[in-house]
Amino acid sequence: MPAIVLYGTAFLDGPPQATRQATMKRQYTRAEVKELLSALERQCRQAAKLAQTAEHEASKHSFGAYREFRDKVGEFQALVILIEQRLRNLADARSDDLREQFERLDTVMLALLVRASMRFFFVLSANPILPMGAREIFMSELRSLHDAAEKLRRPQYVTKLGPELEKDLETASLILEEIIDKAPSLLNFRGGEG
Repeated sequence: MPAIVLYGTAFLDGPPQATRQATMKRQYTRAEVKELLSALERQCRQAAKLAQTAEHEASKHSFGAYREFRDKVGEFQALVILIEQRLRNLADARSDDLREQFERLDTVMLALLVRASMRFFFVLSANPILPMGAREIFMSELRSLHDAAEKLRRPQYVTKLGPELEKDLETASLILEEIIDKAPSLLNFRGGEG
């Protein structure tokens, strides 16, 4: 019985210290955000190199380099999420310069993703035989292109992206649709049939 009383007393005193600290919003310094922005810029440069390699490798019926590029884009997108959260909880009220740098890098990566996808799909559309793993690539690319289009519609990006990027996005989608039409058996949505 004394254990119940002690538990009840602890409960009435409020949540433990760790829980109270976890519910408080953490504030981030400019230095922390700048460090992540530097990492984001490195990711962007690495992705640009991988995109070039992926386009070259696609002509050899290989998805390996393109997967590496997409993995790098995934790392970039994870950093984007972290930076967005830190910008919202920045201790310093002055964040316009950091937000501008962040949006510039995000825009560059979005453009790189759209153009790399378009080139990669263009090379693939010329190939009569699609390599192993094509189905998985197409499924993720359809989602990725949809997400890119949604992001392009955000007010902070509309003014930064030229009409040529929106045209590239549309072209990439059309090429992907053409590839899928050539090989409908790659995308079996009926589950188990065929």
